Amino acid sequence: MRAHGNGVNLLFDARVIQDHFPGIGRYAVNLLSELPHALDEQDAVTVLHDPTRMNTRYPEYRNRIQDKRITWQECRVPVFSIKNLLVPAAPSGQSQLTHFTYYVRPLRTSGPSVTTIYDAISFVYPGYIPSARARLIIRLMHQLAVNRSDAFLTISQSAASDLAKYFPRMRGRTHVTPLAADATFVPQSEDAQQTLRARLQLPERFALYLASNKPHKNLDKLVGAWAELARGGAVTPLVIAGPNDPRFPQASARARQLGVEGLVHVVGDVPETDLPALYSACALFVYPSLYEGFGLTPLEAMACGAPVVCSNASSLPEVVGTAAVMFDATQPGEIAHACTTILGDASKTTELRARSLAQAATFSWRRCACETVAAYRSIAR
Repeated sequence: MRAHGNGVNLLFDARVIQDHFPGIGRYAVNLLSELPHALDEQDAVTVLHDPTRMNTRYPEYRNRIQDKRITWQECRVPVFSIKNLLVPAAPSGQSQLTHFTYYVRPLRTSGPSVTTIYDAISFVYPGYIPSARARLIIRLMHQLAVNRSDAFLTISQSAASDLAKYFPRMRGRTHVTPLAADATFVPQSEDAQQTLRARLQLPERFALYLASNKPHKNLDKLVGAWAELARGGAVTPLVIAGPNDPRFPQASARARQLGVEGLVHVVGDVPETDLPALYSACALFVYPSLYEGFGLTPLEAMACGAPVVCSNASSLPEVVGTAAVMFDATQPGEIAHACTTILGDASKTTELRARSLAQAATFSWRRCACETVAAYRSIAR
């Protein structure tokens, strides 16, 4: 990062690396890990971290990030506080750019700032927020972040477009830095797949859905599609994995109503360490979501070599490119047809597995870091 010929001081807010922020914490860890590959010799990064917060996912992450241009500063101000951070001013002759990795951020900084806002789901689906008061607070915190930031990062062109509808000031100030699957998501051996099948009591051949049961994930339409497949004769079982929110029982009720409980195997939440084997073992990964800020789950499936069929909504076309078969997720018949096309054609399955691996390889955390640093430089200028 250069400003007027000198390196730029970056203040990176890594307080989100804690168990309360699993997805955002992953973003911060992976971005920091690759940041040294994108920095210039004159650049300097100060990372704010809070060692008092529970962090079982990345307990040793600082050992992964060793670079003379990066220093660590303890900061025990809670993430949800908006009070000013007490940090050293930039050295004389340098500008200081602050990167906040969450929309709840301090109101003032000593120089320009950029804030990562990941999606607009709180505004597209306000019913997920439990009360009118909570919805108002979320709206106000987003508006404060938008008003106080000089620029923004987000994770897809779709998310950038959605956010600009709700916050017009973000239009023209938002840099898109796509995410990537973690390095652990690679095709697993047949032994690893069989071990997982036995432990989770999975069928030998199955289609996989992995996500929550929130309404925008569109699971009830997927169950309807499986009922249509069943009416056509023999059908591959559908395995549903992921956390279950008891507020949204529609999919389970739909399976009972349509009489397809025997074809739908619900395994619940699966440990992250098992996910590569689960993706690798499936005959098909199906993702009918109506809204995704990025769509990391299908990208992880692709990185493991799974053939993918998914919705053509929001950011998913950006993520899967031409490597997946897409459908209109509002139409169970279209979902059923897309799944049948792959499950009934071994050569098409083989082709899609190869396409999945190639598409996943176009995304990397190093690319994310390089594009993020390019955004820093643009803002600093």
